[in-house]
Amino acid sequence: MAWGAASVGSMRQGVVGLFVLFGALYFIQGVNETGTGLVYQPVNSLLKDWRHSADEITTFMALLSVPWCLKPLFGLLSDFVPLAGMRRKSYLLATGVITSICFLGLARLPLAHDSRWLLLAVLMLPTLAVTFGDVVLDALIIEAGQLFGLTARLQSVRWGASSLAAILTGSVAGLLTEHDMHHVAFLACGLLAAAALVVSATFVREPPPTVIHEDFKTVKQTLREALHSRTFLMVGGFLFVWHLNPCTSPLIYLRMTVTLDFSEQFYGFSNTLLSCGSAAACAVYSFYCHRLSMRAMVPGAIACGIISTLSYFLMTNEASAAAISVLVGFTYMTANLIQCDLAARVCPVHAAGTVFAIFMALCNVGTDISMWLGGHLYELVKGHRGPDTAFQATMLVGAALTLGSWSVARLIPRDENDASGATGPGAVHGND
Repeated sequence: MAWGAASVGSMRQGVVGLFVLFGALYFIQGVNETGTGLVYQPVNSLLKDWRHSADEITTFMALLSVPWCLKPLFGLLSDFVPLAGMRRKSYLLATGVITSICFLGLARLPLAHDSRWLLLAVLMLPTLAVTFGDVVLDALIIEAGQLFGLTARLQSVRWGASSLAAILTGSVAGLLTEHDMHHVAFLACGLLAAAALVVSATFVREPPPTVIHEDFKTVKQTLREALHSRTFLMVGGFLFVWHLNPCTSPLIYLRMTVTLDFSEQFYGFSNTLLSCGSAAACAVYSFYCHRLSMRAMVPGAIACGIISTLSYFLMTNEASAAAISVLVGFTYMTANLIQCDLAARVCPVHAAGTVFAIFMALCNVGTDISMWLGGHLYELVKGHRGPDTAFQATMLVGAALTLGSWSVARLIPRDENDASGATGPGAVHGND
């Protein structure tokens, strides 16, 4: 399927096909993400079995997440440096090849006790490739979404596909981890990356950059104007502060598998339930996103973030953990969809890859900092008050920081924080 300024007619006739294509690619990407996908639990389990502490595990995951903070660099490459005459498809193919080769190689790599730094080194390359591929897909989905006012629905497809991937991989990852079959997870990711490569090569049709946009001077000017706007600063600041939450997934993993002594398989099952809640949030969002203004939904994102953090206060046994997983999946994904929709609406289409990548990098930097600080905060309080109080401290600090994001969100210009029918670079599109 082709898209771009030169293919508006064909896109109008193939919106469903566009949804299917993006859904398939984002599904595979969701499985292959090293920080949330199929290999996430096996990697955490290896580190735990090697007797690493909470701050060492969170530091490892924070370092592995660094490529997600480099998304603006990848966005600049995609927007300004064509590869083989194309700005998107060629990079999508290149990252697919790298991801497939790396994961297939990891499946055969012997990991001895305490191979933490070797494991980090060999995971970094596929993480970089998956991150770059995500930037390219984000740019494509924004270009298509803004052409037809479908930013919110395409974001629902994007995150719905990722949630479906998490539903399927949660229990599978738990089962593989329970039986020390981490190499199977790497093998599956490699094969899926190869499948995504075939899909991209076959169905993605991108016109040359000279057909998509008039010239790169326009892209440069558009990018400069966007980065100097108050809207960019306030939206970026809101996303960064909202993601400053030390109650991160590695600590939740340790809480469930060490403190509460849940099995690895149950933890994987809880991730499946969490993803079911996320998928439900994506489905519901597609129905109300065009009926509510962004000005009304942003406070809802903050409230959902607080609920998803404080819910873990109620986790005491497997039954409560299962119910909380569904609730957290729904509330956290609702907040995430609102934020991604807001970011997508204010991105100028001529520089969508770079601007949206900067927004997402700010989210990732906030999460990365929180992951590192959360591990140290947890260990500090644990040494004096025990693991229960330590985990509760991270929850309270996280909820307070999420609430504090309102001080930035309220400064977003009204025209950008509301769903209007405005068009043009940087405008919020209400007909999504």
